[in-house]
Amino acid sequence: MKNKKIIIFIIILILLLSICILFYKVYDNKKNKSQNNIKKEIKKEKTDTIKPEITLLGKPKYTLVKGSIYEEYGAVATDNIDKDITDKIEIKNNLDINKEGNYEIIYSVKDSSDNISIVKRIVSVIKVEDKATEIPVLMYHYFYDETIEEGKDSNYLSKSKFEEQLKYLKDNNYYFPTMKEIDLFLDNKIDLPKKSVVITIDDGAVSSYTIAYPLAKQYQIPMVMFVVTSWTNPKEELQTEMISSGYIYMQSHTHNMHKSGCPNQKHGAYIQCVPKEEGINDLKESVKILNSNDSIAYPCGDYNEHAIEIVKEAGIKLAFTTEYGKVNRNSNRYYLPRVRINSSINLNQFISSL
Repeated sequence: MKNKKIIIFIIILILLLSICILFYKVYDNKKNKSQNNIKKEIKKEKTDTIKPEITLLGKPKYTLVKGSIYEEYGAVATDNIDKDITDKIEIKNNLDINKEGNYEIIYSVKDSSDNISIVKRIVSVIKVEDKATEIPVLMYHYFYDETIEEGKDSNYLSKSKFEEQLKYLKDNNYYFPTMKEIDLFLDNKIDLPKKSVVITIDDGAVSSYTIAYPLAKQYQIPMVMFVVTSWTNPKEELQTEMISSGYIYMQSHTHNMHKSGCPNQKHGAYIQCVPKEEGINDLKESVKILNSNDSIAYPCGDYNEHAIEIVKEAGIKLAFTTEYGKVNRNSNRYYLPRVRINSSINLNQFISSL
């Protein structure tokens, strides 16, 4: 009997000991896991406290007339660990283009370590008090730096004269409508300020990139470049940068019709006699590359009913000539006039042309 009690006692002791060992193992395992998690968090905290970089595309500040169109350029974001996280950007936009006021568009992005970056864009919607009845659309072609070279002909404007003109426009608070706004103005859907002007540059020559673009950024003045898309590809690095800046709008100068081919028509530009389907396809290709059907400048300023029909069927909304004049509510959107700026102009003459 005594031996039986001893055996039972030993069994109970073994069970208790087993339970204690099991409890200790469970506790120790949880403790180790907790410690490991803490170590990971500490390591993570030590190795990634850097916020991602978020960069706005387009201008940081926009002023738009009431009822106009706001175009969202978005932003890009990169992180030291996660690399490109642009797709994680969230945009908060409470802009009401039909109500005057200052609006903040907020862009935020978070990396995998929960570091957050935020940037803001300011959009001011203004009511037009002093209304324009006509808009000068200025026409430029080529630029040159007179400290190192000479202009070839009257289409070549010196850098110093161009800068002088831009400074005047900036200092006198001119408004620079987009082509979308010109379209709305012609449809009598919006008013534009009396001091409005559009800057256009034909052909997309090298000086558009080396002289005009840096000045556009410096003076914060948007410009429209009419480019021949078979000559120059807006998807190339510098052109992509220019478009992303918000200061350069690339528009069509045709894809491959800036050439002769119609000897009995004005300067003989091919668009005046190109087979219709070929012409429509050419312009559609240009629109596809540029991702815009807002406007076109006729090659050499040449147009006729055939050219106008091609532009219409390609879905392009506005077409500009080289004929002198200003755009008003009664202007025909398919042969809009411009104001040529040539090399001999002085500042007073420039001011008179506005």
